[in-house]
Amino acid sequence: MNIGELNRRIEVLQFFEERDEFGGVDGQWLPVGRVWAKIEPGSGNEYFSKQKVNAENNTKITVRFYAGISEMNRIRYGDKLYEIVGIADHRTAHNMTIINCKEMVSDGLQRKAAESQDDD
Repeated sequence: MNIGELNRRIEVLQFFEERDEFGGVDGQWLPVGRVWAKIEPGSGNEYFSKQKVNAENNTKITVRFYAGISEMNRIRYGDKLYEIVGIADHRTAHNMTIINCKEMVSDGLQRKAAESQDDD
């Protein structure tokens, strides 16, 4: 692995649940780590589901070996949010972790649409 290719700083997010005063569960995604990464955009597609168009961009993120990451985490890079689909220990050598992700495109579009409706 060429360390110089790890030129993007990403945040690993984990979901933490809290109980409110009424006993309901509320939660938020909080950073649990920051690491240098190589981000390689892959293919993208659109599909129609539940009467709306959804977009999906597949991305491969490579980091130094990171034992604490799982499919239950998310990754944030700048204003982009990635859902982890799969994780691989490259050649089981514990020197590099390859993370296959989906960029959460429709989530951002829904958020922007909600913000624009609030402005009206």
